[in-house]
Amino acid sequence: MEPMEPRNPGTHGPMDPGTQGPRDPGTQGPRDPGTQGLRDPGTQATNNDNFSGGTLKEIGVGEIMGKSGEKLDVKEEEEGKEETDKRKSGLSYGLAAFFMVAQMAGAGFLSLPKAVANASWGGAFMIFFFCVSVAFSASRLGMCWSILEERWEEYRKPARQPYMEIASRALGVHGRRITLFSVLFTQIGSTIVFIILIAGFMNNFVPSLSQCLWSLIVAAVLLPIVFLGSPKDFWQASVLAVLSTVVAIIVIDVEMLIQSAKFLAANPVHTIPTISTFSLGFGAILFSYGGSSVFPTIQNDMKDRREFWKSVIISFSTIFILYFPVGVIGYILLGDSVKDNILLSIGSSTILTVAVSLQIINLAGTFIISLNPCLQAIEDIIGIPTNFCWQRIVVRTSVILFELLVVLAVPDFGLILNLIGGSTMSCMSFILPPIMYMKLVADKSDKTWPERFIDALMSPGKKLDSCQASKIH
Repeated sequence: MEPMEPRNPGTHGPMDPGTQGPRDPGTQGPRDPGTQGLRDPGTQATNNDNFSGGTLKEIGVGEIMGKSGEKLDVKEEEEGKEETDKRKSGLSYGLAAFFMVAQMAGAGFLSLPKAVANASWGGAFMIFFFCVSVAFSASRLGMCWSILEERWEEYRKPARQPYMEIASRALGVHGRRITLFSVLFTQIGSTIVFIILIAGFMNNFVPSLSQCLWSLIVAAVLLPIVFLGSPKDFWQASVLAVLSTVVAIIVIDVEMLIQSAKFLAANPVHTIPTISTFSLGFGAILFSYGGSSVFPTIQNDMKDRREFWKSVIISFSTIFILYFPVGVIGYILLGDSVKDNILLSIGSSTILTVAVSLQIINLAGTFIISLNPCLQAIEDIIGIPTNFCWQRIVVRTSVILFELLVVLAVPDFGLILNLIGGSTMSCMSFILPPIMYMKLVADKSDKTWPERFIDALMSPGKKLDSCQASKIH
């Protein structure tokens, strides 16, 4: 670091002992606007210490210290240090990828063989196409939050409604409202599906208890875990969910191959899809990649949010490797006769009992991860403190009770899954992220912002590097 240019001794020399005490009341009041609060646009710094008027050396120390020669507010520095300490305890990009895989692989793969059967071989293509498309949209969503942090200082701290904040800056008040509705509808609907599936699995283990009664038990068991704060508070759930999902899918694939002779002997039928069945397959496959509403919350808990694109690549590559075999093998061997839940089409055996048990663990972990952004948004709207309090208990218990009522009224998980996948999840995974990204990049209202360009062919990593190296007007 270059030595700073010496100042005028008359303005920065040793103070007279008589002036070392308290300042004159007349000078203790508000500072000159140019020395506190918002800085003059001509002297505002970026993360790379670039200034509109030149570098630190070119501008001169006197301008940085303020017109009156006083130091900048120490409180801002202390807050910055506290925020850095919080980031050190955040998620790494690898652990964030675990959360993303756990979020997407909850119940999606169970319905993939049926989804492919509904759409025929077009369904197999959609598994790949949606993987690439949603991954690209997720990378744009991560870039949107990076833009918010870069332009507005308040977003460098943890946010409880990150997706809605992006929509608010990009699309305005109405865009924020549409996004809020989509997030609530998607996440509450998805977690309702998880309760139905877990209750159904438990009912198969213990038929003496009805599925309705099991739904009550499942909700009661999950309720205490729901009280946890944000994803970084329950990272173990993501690891457990991913490991159980991987083992369960491997078990299902192996079991289907073992029974392939029996399945093929039944002459599976593969019919041409209709518009109706193709739409059902579209919704179910898209649901299996549904996680966009949770991604900003996961990114918000990362140590370095700029590394989110790495989490996207790892998570979607893993998901495709898990999804494609189970969807295609199930369709080839079982054809149109495959059920909505692939586990119900294979039969019963000890190894499948293990797979079902693992899937219950997976669904429980995914339930917590999926519902958390919705709960944080509701609490932020109501104005509930971020720390654990009785208001959190009341709100989150009320949400679980509402979900339980829907579970008891509509116990068909396939109906809810297709409805969500074909409506709000499509909007949040395909439509909103690219639109919000383009709107933010096109916003040139402040000339001090780093200049950004839209290049759809550039990889997320290169795009990020180019944005960091962009010049200031």
